[in-house]
Amino acid sequence: MEPDENSRPDVDLAAIDLRGALLRGRDLRGLEIRDSQVDGLRIADSIGDEVSVSGALGRVIVDDVDVTDHVRAVLDERLPERRMAREASTPDEIRATWAALQDRWDSVLAAVRDSPTDIANLQVRGEWSVVQTLRHLRFAADAWIGTAVLEESAPHHPWGLPADGTTEEVVSALGLDLDATPDLDQVLEMRDERRAAVEELLQGLDEQELDRRCAGTPGPGYPVREYRVRRCLRVLLTEEAEHLRYTLRDLAAV
Repeated sequence: MEPDENSRPDVDLAAIDLRGALLRGRDLRGLEIRDSQVDGLRIADSIGDEVSVSGALGRVIVDDVDVTDHVRAVLDERLPERRMAREASTPDEIRATWAALQDRWDSVLAAVRDSPTDIANLQVRGEWSVVQTLRHLRFAADAWIGTAVLEESAPHHPWGLPADGTTEEVVSALGLDLDATPDLDQVLEMRDERRAAVEELLQGLDEQELDRRCAGTPGPGYPVREYRVRRCLRVLLTEEAEHLRYTLRDLAAV
């Protein structure tokens, strides 16, 4: 029997290096792995049911069958904007993808606001709520657009929510308030601020701007490498698409 989400033991394995380890004959029922690097992870000759895998995964093999393309096709069929975000390259494609994603988000958020119950702050299976998701998308836009592309002096809204595992040093450097509890209306207002800046950027977007090399990284903690405007915008589109998918999935379970 899988343990209840609220009764999971608080086991800190951060100090244990499990790279290349072999776990044999162990009872791992209910084990949850989050925000981890799992290249080469292999489960063999094991017994289980209701096994769930998700994340930014490349090649995935189940019982010697490569299911990567099948999974991608199914997810793209469920949310066509996902493929649009992955493949958008020209100014017109990027503008069209952004518009399509915003239309979908507007529809979802209207339903959330009209709900007779407070589903905006509901967490399903420990995932982010709608409010937390919108806070994260503001953080992502502040990093990839406000910081990298627009080079704003103070791009980050304090309510932005970074990925789990972000260090306290980075959180402090960016002036983020992770303990803030804004309501849905406040978060939507915050989102609209950055959304307007993105749409102003897209309005004048051309190939020369897409090819422009950004002066710096999206912020502390990001690898020091070459970042071009095209890549930054595609990352933002992918963030919007994937978190829309997660939100639709979680709302369907409510």
